[in-house]
Amino acid sequence: MIRLRVLTASTGACTHISLHPNEFTYSTIQSRLAAVLPVNDQIILIGPPYKVPKDSLLRNNETISALRLGDEEDELIQNGRHSLEPAERTGSKRIFLFSKRALANNAPEPPDCVLDPAPGPLPMPTQSDIPPPPPSPSDVVETPLRNALELYVRQLMLDVAKGRVYADGADLRLAACRKCLSEMVAIAHALRAAVSNLSDHRAGAVRQRTQFSSDFVDAASFYMGLLQKFELRAGEAYVDETNTFSVENESLGSVPLHPSLVAAARSSGRMMETLLDTVPLDREKAWANKCQTAHERLTASAEDLEAAFGTAVGTSSGWNEEAQEDLAAEEIIKMLISEVEDADNRIRLSQSEKNDILASNQSEATRIMSTAVRNESKEGRAESAFSSLEEMAKSSSSILMTMESDDNILSQLSQRVADAKSAAMKRMKSRLRHISVAQSEIARVTSSVSVLQHALLQLKTDIGHLEHVVELPSSYQSFLTEIQRRRAYCNAFKSIFDATLERLNLMRADELKLREAFLRGPGKHLMPAFYEIFVPTLATSPAVFSPQLPDMLEFQTLPNVGSQSTQYNSSSTESGSTLMSSQVREMESNVDTKDQSVLVSADENSGNYDVMMQTMSQGDVAPRRKDDKAERATLKYENAVLRQKLEQAGVKVPPYIDSHTTTTIHPDENDSMDQRHKEQHRKISSLAAELERVQKELEAARAASAQKEAANLRPNSDLETTQQRSDKISHTSFEVGDIGLFMPTGRGRGGKRIYLAFHSSCPHRYLSPDCIDGSPDFVLGRIVYQEEFEAGALNTTRNPFGLHVGTKFWVLTVEVVKKG
Repeated sequence: MIRLRVLTASTGACTHISLHPNEFTYSTIQSRLAAVLPVNDQIILIGPPYKVPKDSLLRNNETISALRLGDEEDELIQNGRHSLEPAERTGSKRIFLFSKRALANNAPEPPDCVLDPAPGPLPMPTQSDIPPPPPSPSDVVETPLRNALELYVRQLMLDVAKGRVYADGADLRLAACRKCLSEMVAIAHALRAAVSNLSDHRAGAVRQRTQFSSDFVDAASFYMGLLQKFELRAGEAYVDETNTFSVENESLGSVPLHPSLVAAARSSGRMMETLLDTVPLDREKAWANKCQTAHERLTASAEDLEAAFGTAVGTSSGWNEEAQEDLAAEEIIKMLISEVEDADNRIRLSQSEKNDILASNQSEATRIMSTAVRNESKEGRAESAFSSLEEMAKSSSSILMTMESDDNILSQLSQRVADAKSAAMKRMKSRLRHISVAQSEIARVTSSVSVLQHALLQLKTDIGHLEHVVELPSSYQSFLTEIQRRRAYCNAFKSIFDATLERLNLMRADELKLREAFLRGPGKHLMPAFYEIFVPTLATSPAVFSPQLPDMLEFQTLPNVGSQSTQYNSSSTESGSTLMSSQVREMESNVDTKDQSVLVSADENSGNYDVMMQTMSQGDVAPRRKDDKAERATLKYENAVLRQKLEQAGVKVPPYIDSHTTTTIHPDENDSMDQRHKEQHRKISSLAAELERVQKELEAARAASAQKEAANLRPNSDLETTQQRSDKISHTSFEVGDIGLFMPTGRGRGGKRIYLAFHSSCPHRYLSPDCIDGSPDFVLGRIVYQEEFEAGALNTTRNPFGLHVGTKFWVLTVEVVKKG
């Protein structure tokens, strides 16, 4: 059985309950305490930490041990060893019973504490309460001397009875004081439990309010900026008093649509010339006004919440004042405990000793009387007996006076203890009422915070629709780039298909000629068995391969937006880096150079098929030209993909070298092809000169940087090593010292953007979040450290990028060169 104490918070009274371990549940404890308080009127706290207990907590072995430790401490309190040490320090736990009705406004005041025996004079015995002396034997003669001596003896017997009353009264008064003080200690512990529970509620409300305030401040700043940008985007034309172009402040009315898009709109019966014409402006403005109103209401509600929170939670000064008052009340209890212990050690023992002296005097008086009666005939015996009894009577009277004085001290002490408990119960009622009101206000404020959090999330969803209008210019540029890339894909797909089909047809034609030569030559001497039994297909023609290309309906619906896209993009991305632009030019030069090498390689490889080429006519150069066209189309598709990635990173991209992205070359257009090759050579030479100029500028910048470092007297071997590193963007491998281009791919844990390195067959290189602040559109940086990891379970810190479990990934720390 588990035997526990339950302390009543309002009075400090202790109730013992015994439970079987299987019955140790919250509902069972409530039913066992129904005799003290009705079940629906009970509030039970267990702690520390003080909370309404759950069955799993109650059945925990550690909890049971801590409750038993608290019971042992209470036993020591009742035995006179009082303690107000915090339970958090000793590791003990207690169960406190609170009354809901006692927390109401109209709850009755607790009754005054009355101790037993009550403070004041004790009821004293009289002569009538003293039993008469036993009858004298028949041989004893009643004499005046004997009667006079018996009067002294009876007075001393009365003094002994009074002394016994004072001694027993001291024990009773001190026992009542100890019990009362133990109940006051229980009240103090119960008040601590209630204050601790209130502190938990207050701390939870503060955390929730702080989180909401932080989210609201961030959201409000974002919303105001978004609404301002929406107003600028919704304008008919861009007006900038500073004459400084800014894409961020550009209106949709100032962004013209590509002529092919304007023509497509007219063909469908609609007039659209700018981006503003594509937006349902009236509906979006009405939605923006609705969001603005909702934001203003949410702001006003947040301000009201701050005021209500200050009232509900209070200030630290108010908390400190209440804590000081509680400590002062506990100090009174400690002072009374000290006084009771001192009275126990001094007065109670003194009263017991004095009572023993009175009893000894009474015994001595009885002996003197007996001796005097026996020697009554002897001269001087009577006078001596009367003299001794008179001294004893005076001594007993003096002792009784001191015992009465000590009893008055104990009476006053018990009165102070009773008054202190009455005051403690009344203060406990007031404090519990205050705590109950504070918890109710905190609960209301917490509920308001939850409502505002839901409203903030809803406003975030609603106002997010306006972001479509704000981001429309950049999305339009991405749209143009996407259309251009898709057109390049369709061209490359069709060119490769045509070249492959033409090569297969050429192989079949050559195979026909070779089979015909065999059949007209050695084959005509073979016997029929070779044709009918050994190889039945010896005289048949090769199979005809004629696959059908699916209808490229997508290509027919894609407008040609190449030139306009390039022109607009170059004007809207002035922040691109010179280093990136030079590398793009170098890549495009490599594309055209690769076109040249492909043409030469095709002529060289044509000599490898001796048997086939011997039978080819002069008109068979068309397949090689189709191979060249397919190769060029593939390279231009890859170039379009690269351009799209760079534009998404906000890098300035040079215009296309060859604007004829989908030219169809006829077999008889040799002269046209030669002219185009010459034009390409001229452009290659121009790009090479540009590249050489940029390289010289880079070398000059390096030299200036080195001189600046030398002037500052900061020689560093690492810097010299860094200056020797390559300035090209790495995309096929990543080592320390390489430069990487990192672009956002989404958001990870905590809402921060994830940046992935631009790569070719070298995936899962992520930028360390510690390298950047904010959310730039791209990051260009030199790798200074990289660490390899293996993805763990999803939604954990071991898998911050949402990869498949077991996937290897690398986190790169870089020195930021440029971000935008």
